[in-house]
Amino acid sequence: MKTIKIFVVLAALIAIGVGYRVFFGSSSEHLTSATPELPIVAITQIIEHQSLDQEREGLIEALADAGYKDGQNIKIMYQNAQGNLGISAQIVTQLLCQKPKVMVAISTPSAQAALAPCLGQKVPLVFTAVTDPVGAKLVKDLTNKTDAVTGVSDALPVASQIELMKQLVPGIKTIGVVYNPGESNSMKMVQVLKEALALENITLMEATASKTADVSAAVTSLVDKVQALYIPNDNTAVSGMKSIALIAERHKIPLFAGDVGSVAAGALATKGYDRRELGKKVAEYVVKILQGGDAATLPVLTNHPLHVFVNKQTAVRIGISFPETWLKEAIVVGEEVRG
Repeated sequence: MKTIKIFVVLAALIAIGVGYRVFFGSSSEHLTSATPELPIVAITQIIEHQSLDQEREGLIEALADAGYKDGQNIKIMYQNAQGNLGISAQIVTQLLCQKPKVMVAISTPSAQAALAPCLGQKVPLVFTAVTDPVGAKLVKDLTNKTDAVTGVSDALPVASQIELMKQLVPGIKTIGVVYNPGESNSMKMVQVLKEALALENITLMEATASKTADVSAAVTSLVDKVQALYIPNDNTAVSGMKSIALIAERHKIPLFAGDVGSVAAGALATKGYDRRELGKKVAEYVVKILQGGDAATLPVLTNHPLHVFVNKQTAVRIGISFPETWLKEAIVVGEEVRG
């Protein structure tokens, strides 16, 4: 009888406990439901390569420095399309389902994919790694805007690129360029470059690559026809930069690029921007939006400080010497990447 009584008491206690849990919920569940959701910063990037990655890293670092740390007072959601435009559109849809406070698009294709959905759902869009925001139809004007779209343009002054190539390849008359004709920023850059080179009596020879797998063949088609190669801020070509650099080295052809990441990967030199600093500028805008600012009132940022970046190991491999006086103003990169 005593055993039966104990069993009855235990059963009653269990029933009371279950009833209490169903009616009131556990304390941990209660706390979780009461905790406000963190504001989301959504990041979409077309492909992984050093320049775009550096901008993203600079963005996240600057957000943390400003007091916005992932998992503490904001939630950063990042997805990469691996160069696929269809996937890029899907990523935007998935990220917008999370109700972000702001969308950051890294690259022209990512920004174009995000534009209409963000406007439709009234989510501010901040872009970066976009050469021609007006030509890409992201904004109608860099300063006079009505939509909640803004960002950072990485358009490089063409004159500085040409002057760099002329300094390191005296008497240059032919330059080869590889780009993806499907990227509007690349088309714009190549056209501007061609026109500027014509004024210098320098011929620009073009080879196109619609995907990264085509880049090596495009470069190879040029090496016997040109005195130097130039890779603009083209996501497809830059993704294949290590292969391009190896081909250029094999043929002893100076390889110039539009970004420091490409120099670290084996290009000879560039006069370009510090990509981490561009990412930090994006963070400044994201912070303003998180604090209630209107993206429509924030002008698109252009004309950033230029720096000369050189890869001395590449110079040795292809037999080019940098003037010592000239090197004093340059930033040396690449030793830790290729050796």
